[in-house]
Amino acid sequence: MLRQVIKRTAAKNISLVRTSGYVASRSYHVTKFDSRLKTEYQLLTDYSSYKHTIYTHRLPESTAEQCPLLIALHSRLNLPKEYQLSTLSQALNMQQFGSDGLANNFGLSTLGKNLLSYYTCEYLVMQYPRLPMAVHNTAVDAYMGKLTLAEIGKSWGIEVDTVSKLQHFLSQEPEAMKYGRLRFQLEEEKNTVKEDGVYELSQVEMESVDTNNEFIPKEIEAYASAVQAVIGGLYTHVGENATKAFIHDHILSRKLPVDKMFQFSKPTRELVRLCDKLGFTDPVELRLIAETGRLSAHAVYVAGAFVGKEKLGEGVGSSLKEAKTRAVVNALMGYYLYSPIDQDGNEPKLPSEAGYVFEEASVGGGDVAI
Repeated sequence: MLRQVIKRTAAKNISLVRTSGYVASRSYHVTKFDSRLKTEYQLLTDYSSYKHTIYTHRLPESTAEQCPLLIALHSRLNLPKEYQLSTLSQALNMQQFGSDGLANNFGLSTLGKNLLSYYTCEYLVMQYPRLPMAVHNTAVDAYMGKLTLAEIGKSWGIEVDTVSKLQHFLSQEPEAMKYGRLRFQLEEEKNTVKEDGVYELSQVEMESVDTNNEFIPKEIEAYASAVQAVIGGLYTHVGENATKAFIHDHILSRKLPVDKMFQFSKPTRELVRLCDKLGFTDPVELRLIAETGRLSAHAVYVAGAFVGKEKLGEGVGSSLKEAKTRAVVNALMGYYLYSPIDQDGNEPKLPSEAGYVFEEASVGGGDVAI
């Protein structure tokens, strides 16, 4: 039902103009003034005279110390003492131009996103240097995608500020309490009655809908932005080493089933191309290793993928074809999921660690063209 509503709404927003037999779709890159910026200028074409008269400021540390939610979140995440509560409150603020004039988390979120991207890619490249690019991108999204970061933010106990000013006044809640909640909703949005499972998309959200009529709710984006901003604030206060440890403890420490992300359409052909790329002279052969119960209802076959005398993979199946396919897939998985170790049998050092030595053998050869 939601997808049908999105399609109808999107169709209404596309204006078509017929001129001389041609159909012109909606225009892009239309420059419009944002009235919320309160832009002033002397001459419209004099871009040097443009200036914004809106100013933002940080939340005073004395006010942030009066918020129990900030203190609890700071303690729950085991943040260092150098991490100020005002920065943590700024990480939870996504309002661009709020009435209180507080700085939002845009800069901190951008910094945290770049740090997450770097350390996640560094970890995956060093842990699985032979991953295909498609699987690598899927693994990166599984580690630091918006949906994943939103779940992490919820597990941290971050609350959404859905209380309007009137409800604040009637409940006699201290004003400092709102600074410890995730703030992304406008005041008029808080006063609207919403039904679970029903979303009313704004014009900005309509533009973010992709070709599959899928969109990410604003709440998910807010949670993901808050997690990124917390990481960016940590880097701002204590530096790289503590930020890297925090990312490994909260993001990269989760078990990710990389082997479930593979989907081979033509595994035998891919294995042949891979062996040719690696310079194997002997052809790829699929051999039957063992079998039992061929004439029974529960036959079991064991097949192997060989290159000369070397066995690359082994598979078990209820039919000979299934066993050979599993053997080929296991051979490919054994190659792509290769993880290097050092001379002492430990995991190799990351490039961001001290004492790292580049080894050419740990670099993958790229994807295989099928």
